[in-house]
Amino acid sequence: MKTNVIQLEVHDDVISIKDKMAWQSCQRMILVWPKHGRILHNELELVLLNRQARSLGAELALVTHHPVVCEWALDSNLPLFASISAAEKGAWKPDARGSLANKVPKGVDAIKAVKAKLPPQAASKKATPLLTGLAVVISLAALLSLSVVILPQAQVTYYPASTLQEVEIKIKASEVFSGINPSGNIPEQPVFVEVSGERSIPSTGKVTIPTTKATGEVVFTNLTSTAVTLPAGTILLAGDQTLASFSLTEAVKIPGGLKGSAVGKVEALVAGAEGNMASDSVWTLSGGMDALVSVNNPDAFSGGGGVETPTPTEEDYATLERQLLADLMNQGLASLKADQAEGVELIEPSLVMDKILLSEQVKKIGEPADEAMLRMNVRLKIFTYQNNDLNTIADLVLTSNLPDGFVPMDENIILDRVGDYRVDDFGQAAWTIKASRMLVPDWNIEQAAATLAGMKVNDAQSVLSSLFTQKSPAVIKMWFAKWPWMPYLPTNIHFVDGASQ
Repeated sequence: MKTNVIQLEVHDDVISIKDKMAWQSCQRMILVWPKHGRILHNELELVLLNRQARSLGAELALVTHHPVVCEWALDSNLPLFASISAAEKGAWKPDARGSLANKVPKGVDAIKAVKAKLPPQAASKKATPLLTGLAVVISLAALLSLSVVILPQAQVTYYPASTLQEVEIKIKASEVFSGINPSGNIPEQPVFVEVSGERSIPSTGKVTIPTTKATGEVVFTNLTSTAVTLPAGTILLAGDQTLASFSLTEAVKIPGGLKGSAVGKVEALVAGAEGNMASDSVWTLSGGMDALVSVNNPDAFSGGGGVETPTPTEEDYATLERQLLADLMNQGLASLKADQAEGVELIEPSLVMDKILLSEQVKKIGEPADEAMLRMNVRLKIFTYQNNDLNTIADLVLTSNLPDGFVPMDENIILDRVGDYRVDDFGQAAWTIKASRMLVPDWNIEQAAATLAGMKVNDAQSVLSSLFTQKSPAVIKMWFAKWPWMPYLPTNIHFVDGASQ
């Protein structure tokens, strides 16, 4: 007979299955259910599919392991098979051998019926008291043996003989270095700070403060034939290069004729000794009066004077600048130290004045003042380096010179500067450091634990002393004071470094 196999999909339903069946021209149709998913919703839909097959003149069989569909098929007397090959070769009868009809019970009652047909289990024999006691003894012995292996713990406190490793390293720091170098080169970075202040010192110069005006008499000689009258307040100038100004204190009338003359009293316009003119000084009349009258002083002038008082000098301010800069450098260094970041070191000799932002002489040179006072605001520059750079170089050098059979006790490296910093004109610094750390013998803890496992404590003490150099014997502390054996499990032996406690 011609048999067609229809493979169903998860998305199929009754309508789509009927369409697939309608396209088949055969005497037998096999509907193959997908492995996952439920296509039909109830048993009625399966009955409708069977009717569709009969209307097409074909027999219908199912291939599925779905328990619900299997039960529906058995209720509807539809042939049911476990595989396509079994369906093609087997007889299409609901109770045929080889089908699932006799393999799948229908409902709970059917399952209970199958279970009732199973042979009863044979009752176990009761154990005798002797066997029970023997089992208990064996169990206790096994438990005790297991406890001896698992429970014992040991703490071994050892005291390794340590030795000091130290080496001197020459360090050079410069802005041109971008990174560290095992030869000792490290980068440095500039840091800036602004500081301001003022300072004063007593004035060392002297200046005279004018207090009185010079006075004297001059003789006017008429140079014309007519009388000339000079009013009070007429200005006269005396001197060759530095001119002193005088004024008539009262009007003077000079008679006409070549020998006509008159005496006039004059007073200096400005107080001070500059008005004390020598006799026969050179005189000039203002306003073009020189063409009419000549002037002469037969006697020297007097009366001009002043009081001498201190005044700042250039030397005073030069000294002040040196002193104030020193104060500002100390102030700036203190400020830099206060703001110093962790892990950053200052190269103190590299501190220089980068720029003078303000320099003001509060008391001017030549002016009366008991003290010279200077105000300054400056920017300072100092170079710094990272401590980590020194530690890295020290670790490289110490590791390259590590003696055989030793390892560092810990990661701690002590750095000490030997001598002072040496700084050139470009800010590059050079100095020497001494790096040191403690070393201990190199030994394998895991291997030692495996060696000591299961030994007598006295023997373990001797073996441990031979593993590496120790400054004092190791102390073994057992979980039980009188327990004579080391733990059988190496993981139960714990080592403690007594030197680090």
